[in-house]
Amino acid sequence: MGAMANSSRGESVVQRVSRILRVFDEEHQILSATQVAQRADLAISTAHRMVQSMVDEGLLLRTPDGKYRLGLVLWELAHRSTVYQSFSAAARPFLEGVHQTLRKTVSLAILDPADVSIIYLDRLAIGHDDTDVSSLAGRLPVLSTAPGQVMLAFSPPYIQDQYLIRADKDPGVISQQLTRTDLEQRLAQVKHDGWAHVAEILSAGSSGTAAPIFGRRNRVVGAMSVVRPIDEINLNVQLPVLLAAARGLSQVMAQQSEQLQDFAQY
Repeated sequence: MGAMANSSRGESVVQRVSRILRVFDEEHQILSATQVAQRADLAISTAHRMVQSMVDEGLLLRTPDGKYRLGLVLWELAHRSTVYQSFSAAARPFLEGVHQTLRKTVSLAILDPADVSIIYLDRLAIGHDDTDVSSLAGRLPVLSTAPGQVMLAFSPPYIQDQYLIRADKDPGVISQQLTRTDLEQRLAQVKHDGWAHVAEILSAGSSGTAAPIFGRRNRVVGAMSVVRPIDEINLNVQLPVLLAAARGLSQVMAQQSEQLQDFAQY
């Protein structure tokens, strides 16, 4: 892809490649070079040159009509012996058990401290639910979601602080006008209960319930969650199933090598 030259605003080639890759999402799977330039805030000439180089490397695929989409190489690299793939594989039987028992959407998520978000590693859905804003490989804000709250609640105080000092950008915190004291009390309650439940924070009519997943040294490494419309909430039935699956997966993760859990933050 050529020399690692910096752009006129000091960005390296790697930074510009990253920006280009990030413009593709579930709603923008195929884009023209001009659209890439606009969404990545690049000069059109720069975008044209870079997308062609990325096609040559397999990072992007050129469609018959001259547009671009993410290339197969990215999928290949993402599924080649990563710690995330190992975690997803270990979780899949438990996710399937919850999915088949409750007939609700179930997901596996981890924290991403760099982006102050959670990211979904796996997801099994029941049909299409307009109120469900989660998606496979999608990101959502930490404090607005049940998985985010339950993972943060079981994290050490210094990890919690990294998120709480940036909580003023979380949409759920903003809409509910929550203070840091409110958030600390919420996390303490979640830790006491052993699970988190949120309703209609990011999407009207939707609710989510999450349980923590623990690994080696009893570190929280992820969360399993169930999402359903608020008129289908039945915690007396749904919560025991979710908690049992989370405990089962935690037992499996506790036996894994710690090297396979280096995505945990501490």
